[in-house]
Amino acid sequence: MGRGALLLSGFWLGLLAASWVVATVTLRMPDRILGPQMRPELKERLAPLPEEDRRTALRHFAGEINRWMFRRFALAQIALAALLLALTWPTGGALRALAVVALLVTIAQLALAGPIAAAGRGIEFLPRPLPPDLARRFGLLHAAYVVADLAKMGALAVAALLLVRRP
Repeated sequence: MGRGALLLSGFWLGLLAASWVVATVTLRMPDRILGPQMRPELKERLAPLPEEDRRTALRHFAGEINRWMFRRFALAQIALAALLLALTWPTGGALRALAVVALLVTIAQLALAGPIAAAGRGIEFLPRPLPPDLARRFGLLHAAYVVADLAKMGALAVAALLLVRRP
């Protein structure tokens, strides 16, 4: 059980880190695609659109990818948390508590996914700078999700450390 829980914790930590990389890359990609390296074929096809509309459309596409990914990832993480809880339940104590924390944080993130998606869709086509109330709402939701991810990562890392130190 200890090896399985350690393997699962490490796998989950890797998925978390990968999700942060994917989210960052997809949101940065529109500026890169539209930058100096823009393919001539793409430039020709996008020529009828104003430059800001090109960026907005590609940012929307990147946002949709991220929304899809994070909703599915939240559901997958519920399964990972349930499995980790099952694997650590017999040990009791801190390992069980850390698995419960990971599960509860993941449930909270699943609850945040809908409001974040709605707020993100609501601001994508608005001119910049955003109205302060909308920017604040999205920023707070996003910050809550990121803090929850960091808390979950901390719980998983501590659980992995405890599992490595077990005889």
